[in-house]
Amino acid sequence: MVVDTAHSHKSEIFSLRTSTVATKIASCAYPVHMAIKRALVIGALVPVLLALLPATVSRAATTPVAQGSWSMVPQSKDANKDGFIDGDGGVPQSGALSLKPSGTFVGAGNFIAQPNERLIGGSLSWYLDDAGFPVTLNACKSKGDTFSWVVQRGGKVVDRVAFTKLKKNKCKSTIKLPEGLHSLTLTVRSGAKIERQSMVANISNYLMVVMGDSYASGEGNPRNVDAWLKNRTRSFEPYWDEDQCNRSVRGAPAQAALKLEKMSNKTSVTLVDVSCSGATVAKGILGPQYRGLSTQIESVNVLVGDRKIDAVVMSIGGNDVGFATILTTCALQVNCPLAKATALPLSGFTTIASGVQGLTAGLASSYSAINKCFTDSSCQGVQDQKLPGLSLSDGGTVFLNSYPDVTRSQTGEICSYLTITKEDFAWAQDSILNPSPTNPFVYQTARGAQVPLNNSAGSLNGAIANTAQLGWQPIMGTWINTGTEPIGHGVCAGDQSWIFGLTGFSGFTSGSFHPNPLGQSEMAGIIYDEMVASGF
Repeated sequence: MVVDTAHSHKSEIFSLRTSTVATKIASCAYPVHMAIKRALVIGALVPVLLALLPATVSRAATTPVAQGSWSMVPQSKDANKDGFIDGDGGVPQSGALSLKPSGTFVGAGNFIAQPNERLIGGSLSWYLDDAGFPVTLNACKSKGDTFSWVVQRGGKVVDRVAFTKLKKNKCKSTIKLPEGLHSLTLTVRSGAKIERQSMVANISNYLMVVMGDSYASGEGNPRNVDAWLKNRTRSFEPYWDEDQCNRSVRGAPAQAALKLEKMSNKTSVTLVDVSCSGATVAKGILGPQYRGLSTQIESVNVLVGDRKIDAVVMSIGGNDVGFATILTTCALQVNCPLAKATALPLSGFTTIASGVQGLTAGLASSYSAINKCFTDSSCQGVQDQKLPGLSLSDGGTVFLNSYPDVTRSQTGEICSYLTITKEDFAWAQDSILNPSPTNPFVYQTARGAQVPLNNSAGSLNGAIANTAQLGWQPIMGTWINTGTEPIGHGVCAGDQSWIFGLTGFSGFTSGSFHPNPLGQSEMAGIIYDEMVASGF
């Protein structure tokens, strides 16, 4: 028990002096009115005298409590909690999610993620800094007068937060730290008393790179796609994160990145997305897709430099086997597997079916060429140019997503859609999408003839499954969930469909036969689950 001797001493003085006054009044040593006046003066002086008297023992200080925590600041930000990443590349001045957003963009480069703001440069979720990644140090559950932090790495002090008055609105600090183990020490003072708490922080940022074609870029799903779904007008103006490639954070890989970001506050996720609608291995990944556009390998290198990549998520191969040409031919010609294509890359073959097999046979070498860019210094472009290699971290993984089945209805039956017959869809499903195609596949023509078609080269999804031999992680769940389950999710599956049908003959036509918002969301979940199962 602490005795306040100063207060006791002051009380004795007050008692003594008031007692003296009372005695004199009682003995009539003074006139009564003078005694009363003096008593009032003394009473007024007592508080002043008490304040001037030195305190022999100060009041006991509150015992300090040091209770701290740390967390990573998100590098894939969701400013308005709508489930899509917001960057710092500027946002339309008005009507961002309307049918016709403003063409004037505001807020780019102000280091504030605004709701519906596109990616930085159309590719980056947040800034990469050589100093490290932002970390929040939280002392808000502590009790005391002031607090400070000391950060050590390898036994050396690398950062500190000076003593700061502990208040509810001033109890958090943000510093930048490189990846790796750090020792954090929180010190809380209350008067002369001190309390400390130490903890270990493993600073970790996942660098996730997205590459590939329209099934990676989010084709058909600009940020304002919901406005178009409510009013499918030809005057719709899509709001993309990057216009030339129709890239959108509503794409499945970008959504998966945000899911990974929200999984834990002990890690953050930096997304680098260079995927582009229409890309192939030769024109996109390892060669320029458009005039003036770098290869995707080079684009990633410019953004990440020599940083180690934790995950590469790709969708590539569909355009390599002529996906768009197949759809166009099947929509315009009967017996499309037996027809001759009029457009590249299949126009050089006698039939669509033989062309698909010929191109499918080349996928293994194409995937192997990409793999060299992740594993050694022999990354080479299709024009024999030397390309900068990309470094994977220890445990870094290449995830190659399979393609969904576009051919089945909600009952699991093969579709017919517009002028594309069930027989055409049945051939496409077995020969392109099924990882284990029937060989030969017997195609039934419009007149009922049975024509055996050679499938000895396998299928697109089969080639994707075989990339496990390269050490990649093929994501076969996209095919399994759409191609083998009782409920189909193809273009004719109604409200169960993950795929747009024909989105128009003019205006917003690029979304045709691409994943719709439901499909993108479901595929994002599949990618995320695969990444978590692999150790993320």
